[in-house]
Amino acid sequence: MTDQLLHGELAKYYDKIYSFKDYLDEAIRLQNLIMKHLESGGNALLDVACGTGLHLKHLKDDFICMGVDASKAMLKIARKNAPGVTFKEADMAKLQLGKQFDVITCLLSSVGYVKTYANLKRTIQNFSSHLKKGGVALIEPSHAEAFYVAGEPRISVYDGKDAKIARVNVAKAKQSTAVLNMHILVAEKGKDAQYFVDTHELGLFDVDRTLDIMKEAGLKAKYLKAGLMAGRELFVGVKK
Repeated sequence: MTDQLLHGELAKYYDKIYSFKDYLDEAIRLQNLIMKHLESGGNALLDVACGTGLHLKHLKDDFICMGVDASKAMLKIARKNAPGVTFKEADMAKLQLGKQFDVITCLLSSVGYVKTYANLKRTIQNFSSHLKKGGVALIEPSHAEAFYVAGEPRISVYDGKDAKIARVNVAKAKQSTAVLNMHILVAEKGKDAQYFVDTHELGLFDVDRTLDIMKEAGLKAKYLKAGLMAGRELFVGVKK
């Protein structure tokens, strides 16, 4: 189970905090990338660290979808957001589903939570093992190490009728790890305002080393500096 409040106790606020994300647009971009790179010819898709399932909500009509996440709280919400999709609690570094897929996605910096290169190697090997020959993996990192901007202040605000939420943090770097102390202020109608501090640590992985790990796992790998979101990169790997 995850230790982060945002993935546990505060999961009910997750979609509001990330309401700035255009999941439909990202799903369309994903489908275009899949069409460009997929060689297996099938449409079975696994979303690793699927969170609240909003990408799958927009992918499930075109793919046979499954979502896995380490958080029970996130999966509970995902089942409501994407009815008809199969969801399962699973850790990406220990993934053993006993089946293969044509597409594997791992988005929104989720792979950064494995933290170390040893865990990254295990995780990408797991992705490869769960891919059919010609299948494609799309991995959105927590910023490549060379492009991480330490000291950068960030804020996201949700301004709803019955709830106001602000999340503020300053990006810090400790060796090859991003440390995000998220300060979250929640005000809901009829309740006192609540304040939380939620610490997230994510591995910052070198581009070339990540590509080497993907190649060692049997993936024909490439790096896209322009990914799904502005300022975010993407790794693409096709199972050889």
